Amino acid sequence: MNTLKKLFTLFIITLFYSCGGSSGGGGDTPPPPPPPPTPKATTLIAPADKTECLDGENVEFSWNASENTDSYTIIIKNLLTAQSISQTTTSTKVTIKLEVGQPYSWYVVSSSNTSTTTAESGKWKFYLKGEQILNYAPFPADLSSPKSESTVDAGSIKFEWSGSDVDDGDTLTYDIYIDSANPPTTRVRTGYASSTLDYTISEGGTYYWKIVTKDNHGSNSESGVSMFKVVE
Repeated sequence: MNTLKKLFTLFIITLFYSCGGSSGGGGDTPPPPPPPPTPKATTLIAPADKTECLDGENVEFSWNASENTDSYTIIIKNLLTAQSISQTTTSTKVTIKLEVGQPYSWYVVSSSNTSTTTAESGKWKFYLKGEQILNYAPFPADLSSPKSESTVDAGSIKFEWSGSDVDDGDTLTYDIYIDSANPPTTRVRTGYASSTLDYTISEGGTYYWKIVTKDNHGSNSESGVSMFKVVE
């Protein structure tokens, strides 16, 4: 009889644990909720990239809706004065008053109410038409390498940039300035036709560079100054 009681007790205990019972009265800890979805970058529509834009000072900007996005911030920069303006909206279209006869860049940042992560669109450029402008100055060059505030080894350093112009048929050349002074005043190339340059810097230190872009009509524009460090 005692043997039967022991077997019955063992059966009950085995059944209890096989059904998920425990002395704590709880099961496995549930997995944490998934992180909120992050916004995706939008694609720009208008004004189109590298174009002569519109007549008048009120410019309509538009872009495509992006996933997981609650609001958009448009950032517009005057490429001559380096002044920027921004505006946040829940729409995919906004009209902003700008000074005519000036080159601009613009891009859009997508944001979500449930995530701290943002996403940036590509960056486009345009010229806002002015009165009786027969030839537009080139867009200021975009400096791509060495990247701003980067560190490179002494020796032959590759400088890369990109230039553009809204006027079809214009020929672009570049004056390249590299110096340890800010702004750089040492012109290392004049009327340079390529957009890459291998230039040797042997001494370590902090250096600055910029590009002056010229077209064949005598118009020109100046990039911003970029800083980089050289280590021996």
